[in-house]
Amino acid sequence: MNQDEFVIFAELNRDNFDEILQSLMGQFKDIQSGRQGDDWIWIQLGGDKIEIDSFYSMELEVKGKRKHYTATMQLIQNMNKSWIIQIFDPPKVDMTR
Repeated sequence: MNQDEFVIFAELNRDNFDEILQSLMGQFKDIQSGRQGDDWIWIQLGGDKIEIDSFYSMELEVKGKRKHYTATMQLIQNMNKSWIIQIFDPPKVDMTR
């Protein structure tokens, strides 16, 4: 299993973007975000990041390197359950990369 492989961990309801962003801002200090046709949130983890975006989906996809599985799943577990559409366990390969 390639730990640097990019995977999709979960899908979140895009209608809850603002609430998701506020929740994450309370948990992480290094976050970038934007709304320009697509919605995106990037959570910096050292030289890597967890990406939550709608670039290739109608909903928000939680994506990152497989090696961040534990941190990403903790992030998802701390979210309001009504924001989560689907959790992929195991994560599925991000075919856009």
